[in-house]
Amino acid sequence: MITKARITGLILVLIGITLDYFIESEKFDFAYGALLGIGIALLIIGKFKKEKV
Repeated sequence: MITKARITGLILVLIGITLDYFIESEKFDFAYGALLGIGIALLIIGKFKKEKV
């Protein structure tokens, strides 16, 4: 089952890859990397915050 967090992660990964491919400025490399990192983390984990026990 795909959750909102995984959909958000997928969107962030796609945005990060697209922006890195089309915009060839080195000023924004950190931002693209951050988008990709957060997106990949959300894809793997699949939730936004820790559940209370």
